[in-house]
Amino acid sequence: MTSPRDWTSRPRRGASRRDLLKLSTAALASVAAPSILKAQSGELVFASWGGSWEAAMREAWFKPFTQKTGINIRTVSGNAYGRIQAMVEAGKTEWDIVEVLPDFQWIGPEKKLLEPIDFGVVDKAPIMAGADLVTPYSVPQVLFSRLIAYNKKFSPGPATFADVFDTKKFPGKRAFYSKANGAFLEAALLADGVAPSALYPLDIERALKKLSTIRDDILFYETNAQAEQFITDGQAVIGLVPDGRALSAKKNGAPIEIANNLAFLTWSAMVVPKGAPRAKQAMQFLAFALTPDAQAAIAKAYTYGPVVPKAFEMIPAERAAILSGGPQMKDAVVMGEKWWGANLAAATEKVNAWKLS
Repeated sequence: MTSPRDWTSRPRRGASRRDLLKLSTAALASVAAPSILKAQSGELVFASWGGSWEAAMREAWFKPFTQKTGINIRTVSGNAYGRIQAMVEAGKTEWDIVEVLPDFQWIGPEKKLLEPIDFGVVDKAPIMAGADLVTPYSVPQVLFSRLIAYNKKFSPGPATFADVFDTKKFPGKRAFYSKANGAFLEAALLADGVAPSALYPLDIERALKKLSTIRDDILFYETNAQAEQFITDGQAVIGLVPDGRALSAKKNGAPIEIANNLAFLTWSAMVVPKGAPRAKQAMQFLAFALTPDAQAAIAKAYTYGPVVPKAFEMIPAERAAILSGGPQMKDAVVMGEKWWGANLAAATEKVNAWKLS
């Protein structure tokens, strides 16, 4: 993880008005002078997945944003969809920005839980092409993948998803994300012989039947921080975990190796809950986070890939080669996130019933 010095356009503390305007002309168009920005009340509340990822965001995004705008950012954990819905329906929204999986790009608006993104402030033009990356209610945050990390006592490690499900060849626990869209259904189908191009719509019954063959060797993790812990302390010898968490664990001495060829590529998104008390300031932060400078900074601080292609011009080639979506992931399967947005509830019901059976 890099230091704040890696922020290539980090301003001096006494930034001039010209410096502030460089952040985002659109985002600050209504600001008459820096003193007005400094006088904005309250602080942004950002609901995060926590752990090493949150620490990276604090260095790459939160601190520089506060220095540029005077707006503090406080993080909270437990960014569950149910908590968003409960707050909005009670008329007591406390969060201003939430990082979510991309299925919520469709689930949130359908349930009327989100504020529309102000694209007069947030410039979507630099964002990479892709029909599903930007919606009227969300913007992408970073690219990431869920991939296989395995204990280095296995040499060689699993080469296919069929190996991941082979507990005789690779004995021990497997760590999977507890949510139905954590890619373990896709992994089960690939292990059972389904071609990547034929995954969607998912044959959930077939996937659950395959999962039943290793039921006693599955550990479901609730948070990405827990996933990192499982593979670090050896509770799980194989994990289907976010690549950034796997690389962080390995960097910190965990006895693991990473199988980049066994990966599912996706992205995280940022949304503003309906009734967010500081929605205007939230839009300023989204505009900031999607600048090339900010996207390059987070890619230097963590190994999730930028969603703004111009950011790669500021990232050393050796660093770019290990980022999510980089050349090492040429065989990654792209998650069918729009399918998940339409089918998460039904799939979750079936998965939960299987867990209890």
